[in-house]
This record gives sequence, C-alpha cells and structure tokens, in this order.
Amino acid sequence: MLFKKRSEPLSLLGLQSLISRLPNSHQKYAVIEEDLRRRRAGFGGELNFDKHINEFRPTYPFGLLHDICLLYNGIYFQMDSVLIQPDEIIIFEIKNLGGKLTVKANPTQFIQEIKEDRKVIQSPITELERKMIFIGRWLKDKGIDVPIKGMVGLAYTNELFIEEETNIEILFTHEIPIRLYNMIIGQNLLSRNRIREIGRIMVDSHQEYNPFPLTKTLSIATEDIITGVICPECNRKGMKWRSKKWHCPGCLHSDVDCHLPLLDDWFYLMDNRITNRQFRSFSGVEYQPIAKRLLKNSGLVLNGNRRSAFYTR
Repeated sequence: MLFKKRSEPLSLLGLQSLISRLPNSHQKYAVIEEDLRRRRAGFGGELNFDKHINEFRPTYPFGLLHDICLLYNGIYFQMDSVLIQPDEIIIFEIKNLGGKLTVKANPTQFIQEIKEDRKVIQSPITELERKMIFIGRWLKDKGIDVPIKGMVGLAYTNELFIEEETNIEILFTHEIPIRLYNMIIGQNLLSRNRIREIGRIMVDSHQEYNPFPLTKTLSIATEDIITGVICPECNRKGMKWRSKKWHCPGCLHSDVDCHLPLLDDWFYLMDNRITNRQFRSFSGVEYQPIAKRLLKNSGLVLNGNRRSAFYTR
C-alpha cells in the first residue's frame, strides 16, 4: 500500500525561482546553477526508482512511502523511500550518478569517473547508515522494534565496480523489484494493521525542510533579485498590467494570472509575508487598488488592516 507519493521538493522549486531571478554575473550564480542541476538529477533518479518499484506487488502486506523527512532529537533526516514489510523495514537511498563508479570498503569510498575527470564523492552508504540509525531510534521511541535494512539504488546504468563487498546492497533501480521478490520473508513481526499504523505515523510526522526565504538562507542581498512579472511564453521580465490583463512587450503574450508565479517567487526568495507596497515594487503594478485586487484574488490570507495589512499563504 502506498502511504505517501513523491512530490517535487521545496528546495528544488526554490532554486528554480532563484536562478530565474539572479543575474548571470552574480558571484553565486554558478554554484547555485550546479546545485540546481544536481537536485534536478537527483529528483529524476527518484522518479525513475518510483517507476520501477511500482512493479512490486507482493502477496504479503506492505507499506511504501516516498520522500519522508522526520525529526529525531533535534536532527532532521530525510529518506528517499521506505518499504515496510512484515519482518523488516527497508530504507532506500537513490542516486543518479553518471560515468564509471568504483566502490571500495574500509573506509567506504565511491569513486566517480566521467571521461578524464576522476573524483571521490560522498558515499551514499555512509548517508544511508546514518539514516538507518536515526529511523531505528525514532521507531523505538514510539514502541516499534523492528530490524532496519538499507539499499542503495542507482538510477543511471553505470559501469559499476565493487572492489570489496559492503554491508549494504548496491543495485540498479530496475533490479530492485526482482531483488525484493526473491527475498524470503522471515518472522512476521508486523501485521497488516501494524504496517498501516506505522505508515500513518510516518506520514503524520513528516516535516519537509523549509529553506525559505532563500535570500536569507543563502546570504544573497534582496536587491540582487530581479523584479518583474516573467512572461510564461518568452521568459522576458517586466510584463505590464493593463486592461485587466498582463501583457508582454516582447512576444505580446497576455493573460490574467501571470502574477501568481511571481508571488511564489516572493515567498521562496524574499519573505514569508508580503504587503501591498512590496507587491507593487516587485511586480511593477503602479496603483494600490489594482495591487489590492490582485492580492485578494490570489488565494492569500489577509492579516491586519489598513497600513499594517500584509498577506501570507
């Protein structure tokens, strides 16, 4: 049973907004662009895993959750996917890595080679072992004592060399359903109802990391952020509001709700609230009554009144 689907991470959505409003010449542009590329690739790998794991339909009861972030003793730990079986819980760490991979043990190392570039990357095994410790402790605090297992899934069909066996299995994502089917279920520690209960507890406890506003998180000056409504057709910034529509001076596209993505950008990048004055400055709307109407019709929550009024999500 699927308890939680995967959705696009907030951090990815925020970085997409940031890169669209940061000048190419900004000193942090290249670093942010690379971070965005890695996160897109990672999310793509996770979607690839979801496609394959959907083939897993065992005869025994099970629970599946994607992208679960829990808090234990003040520490957040995020798990790409969690499979609850009658005899154990399996945590999956999904990686979308190109090139040739060499895995070594004692100490555990992942070496990635792409053409002439060879580098040691952060070990997903180490990441997974950390999460296995935290989920084990988190479950025990709730009176759930069950074995925890980990699997690393590689979404990219790499040239893979495992020089020394590791404690955690490393598989290509398309191999995982077959591996699960071939596993022998041991002692039935968890009944169907208990699996359902654990799945619901995890969903209720899920706390997605909120990095917003990114200008504060990433120490970027707010004045460095490019303002203006972005045209959805040509990506030009600076659409104009007239005759009850947004109009692009470049491609001449027009629509009524082009300011909605701008409001997303504001909350991702600038602040968790917005005033009429701030909206006018960020969007280019000149008149206060028009800004008030657009904000009112945007699904935001009005707080306060008159000069102290502001809007939140």
